[in-house]
Amino acid sequence: MNQDERELLLQQLAEANTKLQTTQQELEAAQKRLNEYEEKAQKAEQASRMKSLFLANMSHEIRTPLNAIEGFSRVMAETDSAEDRMKYMEIVESNNGRVLALINEILDLSRVEAGEITINKSMTDLSELCRNIQLIFKFRCPETVRLSWSNPTMNVTLNTDTNRLTQIFSNLISNALKHTTQGSITYGYRLINDGQEVEFFVSDTGSGIAKEDLDHIFTTYMSRDAENQNGYGLGLALCKIIIEKMGGSINVTSKIGQGSTFTFILPFEGTIGGMRKNSRTTTNSRTIRVNTKTDVKNAPLILVAEDEDSNFELVKIVLSKRYRLVRAVNGIEAVTFCEDDRPDLILMDIRMPDMNGLDATRIIKEVNHDIPIVALSAYAFEENIREAKAAGCDEFMAKPFRVEDLLDVVKKYVKD
Repeated sequence: MNQDERELLLQQLAEANTKLQTTQQELEAAQKRLNEYEEKAQKAEQASRMKSLFLANMSHEIRTPLNAIEGFSRVMAETDSAEDRMKYMEIVESNNGRVLALINEILDLSRVEAGEITINKSMTDLSELCRNIQLIFKFRCPETVRLSWSNPTMNVTLNTDTNRLTQIFSNLISNALKHTTQGSITYGYRLINDGQEVEFFVSDTGSGIAKEDLDHIFTTYMSRDAENQNGYGLGLALCKIIIEKMGGSINVTSKIGQGSTFTFILPFEGTIGGMRKNSRTTTNSRTIRVNTKTDVKNAPLILVAEDEDSNFELVKIVLSKRYRLVRAVNGIEAVTFCEDDRPDLILMDIRMPDMNGLDATRIIKEVNHDIPIVALSAYAFEENIREAKAAGCDEFMAKPFRVEDLLDVVKKYVKD
């Protein structure tokens, strides 16, 4: 090989190496674009899933109070008792409040996303605020849950947004009620760090939060519990945003089966008054019984699995004159009752604490496949109906339901 051929070969090798390097760079760029595309696709898929979760939870949260409003409005118009009418009116007003609060949360979230949330400060007596919060939950706390607040021995006035602070407390207590079927919920405040900050807290003895979910608990519908349709709603995400807007921070500690404690800290800007003579804890309870049987002798027995007091009261008013009723507040109670007694019909709510209605239906149908089970649920999308039918439910009724429709479906499966 002469010198010219050698140089030509070296030149060709250099050109091939340059092309190879260019090809490798193009491959790396293509791989990077592919990774970016896959990441965007995953985010889009997650966004779509979160949107579906959002719609499912909003459907349930809106339909549940609407069911009570629809049913008790009809019952109230047909009753002759002034006392009963007042009781039904209180239930309607309470559920109206729930719908209004939910709408406000949705609107607040849209304002936050648009950067329009504002904080309007004024001097606020924190003990007076806590007393007002107790009144808000006067008719929402079941008899199995003790709601109390710790009243410090000193008057504390904070320069803060009273409405926003009330909203934060209300969201945290509402969340605690969802996950506490028995035990206690305690809330209050205390000065910390030599009076430089004020710490607020809401503590419950409920089901607790899984360790792997704690990092996502303040993200809208990102928690595992939300995917199980037992969610934390919009409230916690809004709490975090509002608290940070007020210059504070929020935290949660929890253990499965032992309960949760939410704490949020705000800078202290206010006054501290004199010592109070009396320090006490205020307690609130209701008189609704957990399990109720009517006195209709030898009538067909209907098991109502329902954790919402107002929804059970509506069913009881409509059916108790003709049938015997027994209540289960969760799926475990429903299954346990069917092990000891055989109801003629089961009206099964889907979303309940401890064990949901679908799991309870599967267990009951394995042993007593001929007991008719009618699903009553505020989750009313097509996939929810298919899931209920697949679990063994004989029929599905969406909340809110008409009184006449409830009577018709009961007559379909139960003879008077």
